[in-house]
Amino acid sequence: QTDCFNYVRFLQSYNSSHLYACGTYAFQPKCTYIELSGFTLDQVAFEDGKGKCPYDPTKGHTGLIVDTELYSATFNNFLGTEPVILRNLGPHYSMKTEYLTSWLNGGHRARGQRAPRGGTGLTPPWFCRAPLRGSAGSGSGDDDKVYFFFSERAVEYDCYAEQVVARVARVCK
Repeated sequence: QTDCFNYVRFLQSYNSSHLYACGTYAFQPKCTYIELSGFTLDQVAFEDGKGKCPYDPTKGHTGLIVDTELYSATFNNFLGTEPVILRNLGPHYSMKTEYLTSWLNGGHRARGQRAPRGGTGLTPPWFCRAPLRGSAGSGSGDDDKVYFFFSERAVEYDCYAEQVVARVARVCK
């Protein structure tokens, strides 16, 4: 069995004439626009996919385009040890979460904690979905939010067994 050179991990409508696509591109993530009229790639518009798409096709990832801005939750480095929620594309400056080893748990173990037999004890967060939610009856539109659903290792429980819990992160648009 052979692995693919490029796994498309993100494909979504960008505007009325283009799709936006991101793929792993052999562990060098790339993104581009696809013209809908002929379903052709814009070869000139290939751009770095770091923070938009994971390097590894087996890592969890999710994203959403809202008003030509991409909100994504993925891993920002080749090793898959730096989880990040990021906003880029569109008219605003790019923004991303700070990388803290204590946030989006999985990249470390507590002092003195042993790894399970046959494993590393490291469970990175698994990003799974990012829907847009607007408040009902809102005329201003300034209270729209993007919710990221993911699971991660719970560090708030003091126990020997690793517990994975579901989480929700809310990002204001």
